[in-house]
Amino acid sequence: MELVHRFGRFEVRPLQRQLLVDGEEAKLGSRAFDVLITLIEQRDRLVTKHELLDAVWPGLVVEENNLVVQIGTLRKLLGAQVIATIPGRGYRFTALSEAQAAAVSSVDGAGAGSAARFSPRSNLPEVLPALIGRDEDLAALGALLDAHRLITIVGPGGMGKTRLAERLLHQRQGDYEQGVAWVELAGLSDPKLLAITIAGALGLQVGSGNPIEGLVAALRPLSMVLALDNAEHLIDEVAIIAQALHDGAPQLRLLVTGQVPLKLSAERVYRLGALAVPEADVPLDEARGYGAVALFVERARAADRHFELTAGNLASVIQVCAQLDGLALALELAAARVPMLGVLALAAALDERLHLLTQGRRGAPQRQRTLRAALEWSHGLLNAAEATVFRRLGVFAGGFSLDMARQVVVDEMAMAADATPLDAWAVVDALGSLIDRSFVSADTGALPRYRLLESARSFALERLAAAGETASTLRRHALAVCDFLRTVDDAFLDGELLDDQHAALARPNLDNVRAAYSWASGIAGDPQLAITLAARASAVADFALECAPWLVAQRQQVDDGVNPELAARYWLAIASPPMFHFPTPVQLEAAHCAVRLYQALGQARRVYFGWLLVARHQNELNNDEAASQAIEQARCIVKPHWSARLRVRLLRLDSFAARRARRLPEALQLFREMARVCVQVGDWGTEIGARNVLADLLWEIGPIEEAAREACELAEQLRTRPTSVTNIALVFSNVVGILSEMGNIEGASRAARESLPFMPRAKQYFLDVFVHLLWRRRQYESAVLLLGASEAVIANHQAPRHPNEQRLIDHARPALEAALAPDEFARCFAAGSVLSEAGWHAVVAQALSESHLPASQ
Repeated sequence: MELVHRFGRFEVRPLQRQLLVDGEEAKLGSRAFDVLITLIEQRDRLVTKHELLDAVWPGLVVEENNLVVQIGTLRKLLGAQVIATIPGRGYRFTALSEAQAAAVSSVDGAGAGSAARFSPRSNLPEVLPALIGRDEDLAALGALLDAHRLITIVGPGGMGKTRLAERLLHQRQGDYEQGVAWVELAGLSDPKLLAITIAGALGLQVGSGNPIEGLVAALRPLSMVLALDNAEHLIDEVAIIAQALHDGAPQLRLLVTGQVPLKLSAERVYRLGALAVPEADVPLDEARGYGAVALFVERARAADRHFELTAGNLASVIQVCAQLDGLALALELAAARVPMLGVLALAAALDERLHLLTQGRRGAPQRQRTLRAALEWSHGLLNAAEATVFRRLGVFAGGFSLDMARQVVVDEMAMAADATPLDAWAVVDALGSLIDRSFVSADTGALPRYRLLESARSFALERLAAAGETASTLRRHALAVCDFLRTVDDAFLDGELLDDQHAALARPNLDNVRAAYSWASGIAGDPQLAITLAARASAVADFALECAPWLVAQRQQVDDGVNPELAARYWLAIASPPMFHFPTPVQLEAAHCAVRLYQALGQARRVYFGWLLVARHQNELNNDEAASQAIEQARCIVKPHWSARLRVRLLRLDSFAARRARRLPEALQLFREMARVCVQVGDWGTEIGARNVLADLLWEIGPIEEAAREACELAEQLRTRPTSVTNIALVFSNVVGILSEMGNIEGASRAARESLPFMPRAKQYFLDVFVHLLWRRRQYESAVLLLGASEAVIANHQAPRHPNEQRLIDHARPALEAALAPDEFARCFAAGSVLSEAGWHAVVAQALSESHLPASQ
């Protein structure tokens, strides 16, 4: 008996090579007929493109386009739903045979009792690639699927949503009576065909009525998991079908992947985050356990079997993972470039990532062949307002606040000319949509902030340039950063913000400050904005060493004449404590300039601030009488209603004056009182300074054990409470010096290693305590190198050592002279005197990495 395939209105007779439609023969080419027969005979599984090419064009090398043409011919004749495309994988025949249709009808008629006789088709691959770095996600998603019937995995394109869902369903195939089924939606463009496509992928037919009702009826009796992959471009229709299936098929569980949630009440959203990226300084073995590193290494070894993660390339691998935000697709594409470039060159080239990351794995969907393709797919789903907001947000470096986003995105000039302007509220709506679509990540803490992933940001900047909006948007960005800095800076100078509050607000915008200054100081920038940014950046100066050179670069502009208020803030910035870049006499003169300008402007609190800085720098130059006069000038300005946060600065100077006058018992009491008031008003930053000087005084006058206790307790608190780099350096220099003088070499060495990244900012303190410690460790040559560097600093700044540091040097120097031959001592001392700050740091880092034999001094 001849085998005949019947489905719907169609009949296929293989031996006669005929296709009948309603009993009439249809004209069909031989290649198209071969494709159809191959798909029908393998209807229970996916047929890959290569299998079809080999079956239809045996022994020939042909382009895939030939296959696409034949598939198109068949769909025009049979209907689009009969052959399903699994993008990047192949095709599947989805029409039911007469026998299958009868089975489905029996399911509809008999209800749940007959469901066990039906098994929907699953196109999950039998073997899946390794899922790296997602064990916790897999467990969490599994628990969510156990508890809820509608789950959406949401994340940016290329994050790994599909692989995670595939792995979960692969594990769960035996947990449900009718198993699991997978429906790929990326290749479907017409939302009207969604229900039919789902049914076809499952091997179901939904009849001639309402396709959604038919789909619900067919799935009602089944206990299974249905996965809809890549739903973002059909989100409205997917939401309608998901709601209908949830309400009408109580044993069905639905797992959806996409870049945006369905926003249904029954939905539970699982936002898939980036693969974990380690900090730059983690040990090699620990780094291997981070998902981003593990995936990169696995894919790099697949591309080059000789590749290994080593101590030598670890820093570059971590840099690549961090620059790519732990995005799985980007990491895979980057790893494919390792054989050609090597990791070091790859890390350096990632600024051009959209051109670099173009070698996707064979068989991957077209939208995942390159990083650009993935981003273009996602970007194509945005409406005009969302696309505008997205590209303009690209100018933000790091994160941004909602207020800053509004300032940058809203173009007042365009609003005046546009009949449908993008106003501030439209920005809020579009930003919400971009968050939903995973273009923007949100940190909804006490101070909500938002950011674009770096790859998305690169693409946004390309779109911004293509729209001709780069220059205008960069200007608005610089203005927004200026406005932000001005607001927090004025609040700080007025006593409304404490030091640490000031820094906590400003520090997250450090990258934005850098980017804004880079534009404002450039050829096409704005000199006034550049001066403002340099002058107002004091809150980030402790965290950005380049801020002081900005002030130097703007000096000529200020000398040529700017408005008095800007000039006053410029000079006040140079005089401020974070600017250790400037010699004390320069800072003193800058403080006097600021006082004169603010007096002319009638701004009493700024004048007060200026006099405090004059007093501070006069103290540093040992001009006690001039310092006292400046303190009295400041005292005369203080008003009773001023904040205690302002008045505590005067108490600080009184405390230092007592110490400098060697009224040490009085100074101890003043610093204790200062620390008490700081705790009362919550001024953590100034409290650190008071307690550190208190420890320093106790170190000087004894008992040294109490000094060690105070210093070590403060250092312990700095491990958990944020503060500036300078504060960390000064506190730990005390800890290292005190413990070294007590003979606790191991404790001093541990503190030194911990504080080493911060110590270059402490200048002379950094050098003197390490001279003593390295002498104690019998690392004599290194100690003398630092001694030469310290003496050079003393000569350059013409400022004597503080008593404790002088005592350390008085102990160490004679012992070092005795330990080395005179010519060796002179050679090391001379070499140290010309070391740069980087050189000091390298000497200490090398010494601390070596073992030592404790001396018996």
